[in-house]
Amino acid sequence: MKPRPSIFIPELESYIDSSLVYKPNPVFSEMETYAKEKNIPIVTAATGGVLSHLVSLVEPKQVLELGTGLGYSTLWMAVGSLNSQFVTVDRHEAQAALLDEYAKKMGIWEQIRVKRVTASVLEYLQREQDEWIQSDLFFVDCDKITYPEIFRILWKEARPGSYFLFDNMLWHGRVLSPDPQKPSDLAVMTLWDEVKSQVSRYTLYPVGDGLLFFQKDKK
Repeated sequence: MKPRPSIFIPELESYIDSSLVYKPNPVFSEMETYAKEKNIPIVTAATGGVLSHLVSLVEPKQVLELGTGLGYSTLWMAVGSLNSQFVTVDRHEAQAALLDEYAKKMGIWEQIRVKRVTASVLEYLQREQDEWIQSDLFFVDCDKITYPEIFRILWKEARPGSYFLFDNMLWHGRVLSPDPQKPSDLAVMTLWDEVKSQVSRYTLYPVGDGLLFFQKDKK
């Protein structure tokens, strides 16, 4: 994975993540080091802190995470709400399995309730609706090309009152001048168009690469 530019001025983002973010467990720093060494994309520490805080306020019964990575964001959310059930989906089994090991290192393995699913996220959504329809918070951080289709599926089928979080919504600053030749740029901009036309209220948290938060209207 080639380095992506930050949306912040040089060195500010690394300073925020290393010096200004409260990390409830030192294992988070270990995960950050591993992800950097292995070129595994993860959310920033600041984004993790916001995820944890939002989940602690919402207290969802079940969270569906699309894109496990190595479990960094999963564990941030789990720390924020130990009573929530988490279902996290990723096609890379060996990488996603690191979540289990890091949870054990943190000493929270016996406290958290996490189900890992090895599958393509779109295949999972099509095949396992009976499971994910129970979710009341959705966190999406997978292949950006799939974002518009994921939004359409979840927005239509999710229960009223459900919460949504999409990462990378500033797309490394490329929302300013997206390249029409890049499918990922077009997908992020398409999702923005759909959200702005269909969602009554939303909030963009300018942490990491932009974290978008909104709720499906209650009937």
